[in-house]
Amino acid sequence: MHKDIRVYRNYIGGAWMESLARRHAPNINPADAGDLIGEAPLSISDEAIAAVEVAAHAFRSWRQTPVPERGTLVLRAARLLAEYAEDVARVMVREQGKTLAEARAEALRAIAYAKFCGAAAAAIDGVTVPLRTPAYFGYTRRRALGVVALLTPEWSPLALAFERLAQALVCGNTVVLKPALATPETAEWLVRCFADAGAPSGVVNLVHGATDETGATLIDHPSVRAVWIGGSHADIAGARRQAEARMIRFKSEQMDVNPVVVLEDADLDLALAGVLAGAFGNAGQSHTATKRVILVHPVADAFLEELVTRVCKLRLGSGLNEGVGMGPCTDEAQIRQSLVLIQQAQAEGAEVLCGGARAQDEALAHGYFLRPTIVDRVRPEMRIAREPAPGPVLAVTRVESFAEALVHAGRPHSVLSAGIYTRDGARMLRFVDEMNARSIHINAPTTSDEPQMPVNHNALIDFFSETSAVYVQYGSGNSGAG
Repeated sequence: MHKDIRVYRNYIGGAWMESLARRHAPNINPADAGDLIGEAPLSISDEAIAAVEVAAHAFRSWRQTPVPERGTLVLRAARLLAEYAEDVARVMVREQGKTLAEARAEALRAIAYAKFCGAAAAAIDGVTVPLRTPAYFGYTRRRALGVVALLTPEWSPLALAFERLAQALVCGNTVVLKPALATPETAEWLVRCFADAGAPSGVVNLVHGATDETGATLIDHPSVRAVWIGGSHADIAGARRQAEARMIRFKSEQMDVNPVVVLEDADLDLALAGVLAGAFGNAGQSHTATKRVILVHPVADAFLEELVTRVCKLRLGSGLNEGVGMGPCTDEAQIRQSLVLIQQAQAEGAEVLCGGARAQDEALAHGYFLRPTIVDRVRPEMRIAREPAPGPVLAVTRVESFAEALVHAGRPHSVLSAGIYTRDGARMLRFVDEMNARSIHINAPTTSDEPQMPVNHNALIDFFSETSAVYVQYGSGNSGAG
C-alpha cells in the first residue's frame, strides 16, 4: 500500500470503516495509467460476513417499514445524488474512462429512475381475487426476500447500481453492495447518498473486494437470499454456480453481441448516428452496446464509407478534456481481449476498415486507448460475431436481403438489445416478431433505455420480492374454497 494514497473504506452497519485487508487493488485512471487515484481493499471474508450479518439484523425492522417510507428514503437519496451529480460524474470519468457528457448522462439516468422508483413504491402491491365460496376471498401480497448481494460492474458503476439498490430497498430488502474494483470511489458516493438520506443502520452496506473472493463469501452466506451481478462471463458463471448450489435467486447482466440491421430504405443519417453512438459510446463498453451491424447490399458501401469517416473523426482522450468524443477502455484486459478477437477475425478473412490497434500518440500512449475499430466482411461463424469485444469494436456482416438479415440478427438465439433502421412499417413489425431480445429499437441506438419500462421495472420488482397468497373467510360458509 502506498503512503498518502487514498484507501477506500467499507460501510458496514451504518459506519465507515477501514478494511483489515492486507492486499489492495490499485484504482488507476484509465486515461493515464500513471495516475494512481487510490487503492481498494481486498476485504477479508470476516468483513463480508459482518456486512451480511448486520444486514440480516436490519432486515427484521426494515421489512416492517411501510412501503411509502421506503420510497421516501429512495427519493431523498435521489435528491442528494442530484446535488452531488457533478462531483460524481467527474469521479466516474477519472476512474472508469467515460467522457464527462456520458458520466453526467449516467447520473441523470440514476436520478430519474430513483425518483420514479421512489414515487412508484406505494403501488408495489398485490391483487384481490374473488373466490368460489360465499363470504370468502383471496388476495396476494408481496414480501421481501431478505439480504440481497449486489455485485455491480464497471461499465455502468452508478446507474445500474443505484437502480438495483433502489428497487431492492423499496421491496423491503437490505443490501450488501460489492462494486467493481475499478470503480470504488463511485460506489462510495452512491452509498453516501443513501447514508446521508437517513438509511437505517445495516440497511445499506458496502464491502470492497474481488468477485471470486469477497463476492463468493457473500453468495455463500446462508442469510443472502438473492444475488444480482453484472460483469464478465467468467465472474458471472462462477457466481451462478454458487447461487444454484444454494438454490437462491440469481440474475445477471453482461455484454452481448447486440445486432443492428440497416435496410436499403433506411434514413442513413439517422442510422449512422445511431450506430456510431451505440457502438462507440462509452468506448463500446455498455452491456447494450451495438456489437454487430448487418447491412443489406445496396447500402453497404456507402454506409461504411461514411461511418469510417465519422469514426476517424472521433477525438480520443481523457473524458475531462473538452471536445473528446471517446474515452479509454477501463483496463488493460479489455484491450487485450478486443485485440485477440480483431486479429482472429483478420486471420479468418475479415477486413479491418479502421482502428484495430492501440493508440500510440504521445498524449494517449500511457492510457488504455484502443482506436475505434470497424471489422468488415464478418461471417456468422467467426468468433467476433459470437463473442462481444469488450471495447470499441464493431463487426460488419453484409447480406443480400431482409430475410437473410433476420437470420443473421437472430444468431445467437437471444440478445439483450437489437435494432433496425428502416422506413417500412411491415418490416419493423416483422423484426419485432422475430427478435428474441429484451429490448428492440426501431430507428434508435441499442443503448437507448428507459428503466421505468415494465420490462425493467416490473422484472426487478418480481426479482426482489416474493408473492404470497392469502385466503380470508369472513362468514359462516364452508371452511374452504375447494
